[in-house]
This record gives sequence, structure tokens and C-alpha cells, in this order.
Amino acid sequence: MHSVGVFRAASRLARLCPEQVKRIRFRRTNFGRRGLAEEQVYGFLRAVADELTARDGVEAGLRAENARLKTALSQWQSNFAPRPSRMANAGRWTEPEQRR
Repeated sequence: MHSVGVFRAASRLARLCPEQVKRIRFRRTNFGRRGLAEEQVYGFLRAVADELTARDGVEAGLRAENARLKTALSQWQSNFAPRPSRMANAGRWTEPEQRR
């Protein structure tokens, strides 16, 4: 189980995983001091973990769609895009026209 302090030291660029949120535990307050309602805290953490899970699912779908589109574009380009010629001007102009 992780304590809350572990996440303060982590880089702000590090991704938070749903499992990390589910494992976090908060210290209890000292006797006689007010604390947070545990069920509300853990309910919130469950909601955050669910949001992270949903985010990760959407991101995976977007990555798959991106890969599919890249493949389709590559296939289209190999089938329909003009191929570069080995000649420098590819026969588009003659020598006198090139000097204009």
C-alpha cells in the first residue's frame, strides 16, 4: 500500500495508474483531532480510479485508430500517389523552358 507522500515526490509528468489510486491509504488522524470521513475519501478514490480506467480505454482506442489510419494512408499512397522519377525534372520541362 502506498501512502499519500509517495505521490508528492513523483514527477508531475508521471502517469497515475488506476491501481495506484486503489492502493493508496491515508493516515488516520490523532485521537481527539478531526479527520476526513473515510467512506467519502475512498469513494472519491474509486471514482478517480474509474475515470483513469476510462481515460486509458479511450486512449488505447485512439492509438489503435491512429495506427489504422496510418496504415490506410500508407496503403493509399503506395497505390495512388505519384512515384518520384529518377530524372531531376521528371520530364516536366525541357532545357530552354527551365531557364525562364
